[in-house]
Amino acid sequence: MILISGVSIDVLLLVLLVLVFSSSLHISVSGSSFSLTDTKQVQVNEEMEALLQWKSTFINQTSLLLPSWNRNSTNGTISPCKWYGITCNDDGIITELDLAGLGLQGALHDLNFASFSNLVRLDLSDNKIFGFIPSQIGSLSKLTHLYLLNNSISGFIPQEIGNLHSLTNLWLSFNQLNGSIPSSICNLTNLIGFSVRSNNLSGIIPRDIGNLKSLSALFLSSNTFTGSIPTSLNNLTNLRRLFLHENHLSGSIPQDIGNLRSLYHLSLYMNKLTGSIPTSVGNLRNVTQFSLSDNQLSGSLPSEFGNLTMLTLLSVDSNSLSGSIPASIGYCIELTYLNLGNNNFSGGIPNELANAGLLEYLQLNDNNLSGTLSSSFGKLQHLKVLNLADNYVEGNILSEFGSLYDLQILSLRSNKFSGSIPEEIANLHELRILDLSQNNLSGLIPRNIGNLRKLLNRLEDISQITYYASENVELNMVIKGITAPLPIFLSYTSAIDLSSNSIEGNIPMEIGSLKGLYMLNLSHNHFSGDIPANVGDMSGLESLDLSWNKLSGNIPQSLTSMDSLGFMNLSYNKLSGKIPEGTHFETLSWDGSVFIGNNLLCGSPTKNVCKGDQSIGSTNAVAKDDQEDADEGLLFYGVIAMGFVVGFWGLFFVLLLKKEKWWTVYWETVDSVAVGIACRTKKKL
Repeated sequence: MILISGVSIDVLLLVLLVLVFSSSLHISVSGSSFSLTDTKQVQVNEEMEALLQWKSTFINQTSLLLPSWNRNSTNGTISPCKWYGITCNDDGIITELDLAGLGLQGALHDLNFASFSNLVRLDLSDNKIFGFIPSQIGSLSKLTHLYLLNNSISGFIPQEIGNLHSLTNLWLSFNQLNGSIPSSICNLTNLIGFSVRSNNLSGIIPRDIGNLKSLSALFLSSNTFTGSIPTSLNNLTNLRRLFLHENHLSGSIPQDIGNLRSLYHLSLYMNKLTGSIPTSVGNLRNVTQFSLSDNQLSGSLPSEFGNLTMLTLLSVDSNSLSGSIPASIGYCIELTYLNLGNNNFSGGIPNELANAGLLEYLQLNDNNLSGTLSSSFGKLQHLKVLNLADNYVEGNILSEFGSLYDLQILSLRSNKFSGSIPEEIANLHELRILDLSQNNLSGLIPRNIGNLRKLLNRLEDISQITYYASENVELNMVIKGITAPLPIFLSYTSAIDLSSNSIEGNIPMEIGSLKGLYMLNLSHNHFSGDIPANVGDMSGLESLDLSWNKLSGNIPQSLTSMDSLGFMNLSYNKLSGKIPEGTHFETLSWDGSVFIGNNLLCGSPTKNVCKGDQSIGSTNAVAKDDQEDADEGLLFYGVIAMGFVVGFWGLFFVLLLKKEKWWTVYWETVDSVAVGIACRTKKKL
């Protein structure tokens, strides 16, 4: 062994080999590192170019539109990670693109989706994006959130969207998509939220929709889907919100719908569903809103609804349900909205309803309900709308109604209520609409009706009498002589309708203080006396009907100053005197129908001449005769003058000619003129 300064040659060779290997390894690794960096930069460049290319196709090109999207804004680096709406990972690769609500106007299919292989979230909602969803969207294998809602995207949903196995949220609502839901959607087993509401989609709901067991929200409403509700929906035990309303779905409600125990909002209204409501609904103990209105359902209302103690809204109106209203509904102590209207329910209104003390909207109209009302209704202190119209309820109107201080609408029309209107009604200071028409009411209008404070001035508040957008309160009333739905959504709507009863006495002067009233109908009663002179103070009135009563006296002149009045009917009373004149007033009855049946009225548009107008007519007749005499006098003297001219100049002309044959003609003419003068003279004498 050779030693150099105490170190063997073998050891030196070993160290040298290690150094050489280390250097070689470093070069290899460095080369590999450079290669990886180069690949990333290529992808970054590709993503950046794809975004800039897409931006260049926008219709609304302005300097304010995504100003950071340009090559000069990268601060010397070649990366779009600092651009608006862009999120990148640690390697500078785009993972999120969030451009919601910017008003972008471009085609979705102009975006090269293949350039964004690492994209996790894409949000283009609330823009004006159009075009179709390209099939290459299926290449975004890492995508978890896709939001394209509220745009103008059209065309089909591509089958390739079923390749996005990582997708948890797919929101395509409020667009113009057509065609059907592709069956490949059922492959997205990680999907939590799926919405295609408010599009033009058709066809059936995929039968395997029940495979999406992670689904929490399913919104398919406001399309034209047909067929039945798939029974596989019962497998979606995590489902919390199910919106299938406003479609053309038929068949029955799945019997096992009660399996959806996590459900808190079920909306099936405005379809063509038939059959009965399954009793399994009683298992939906977490449900808060349950709407089945506007279908063709029959049978009874299950008493199991009483199990739904979390229920705040129950709407089954406009079906063919029958039987009695179950008393168990009163156990729904959280209930604020109950609409059972437009069905065939019969029997009495259960007293137990008063236990639902939070009720704000109670609509039982257009059924066959009978019996009397319990005084326990006075416990519903939060009521805003009470609609019992078109039933057979009888007895007196409850004085307890006067304690419902939040009440805005009270409609008891077309029942069998009798007795007088309780004075306590005037305590309802929030009341906008009072409809007691078509009953057997008698007595007088309460003098304190002027205490209805909400009607003292024109309603200018913007509050609407609605529970939420899909549950508008709608009443049928006689508006301008025609029975029609009253548009409650208009905040200024207000009305009092007491027509078709046997109410008597005078119309109280206090009613004239209701300047905010939109419609007043007192027709078909037994009112007598004068029309209050201050009725013209009701400056907001657009419809006034006092026909078919026993009103007498003159029509108040103040009516002519009501420029807002668009309809008026005073027919079939005992009114007298001259009809007031006014430019707008005269347009209310150009044919006289407003005043028909009042034989003592005179003036336009009737044919009766008023007494004061007769003397004026006689004076005009005398003046006309004098004018005729003057005209005859002028004619008389004109004839004499003409006779003189003809006699003198005619004789002169004949003598001048000295032709004998003219003499005969001359004397015939003179005779004719003489006879004419004689006749006129005799007539004058």
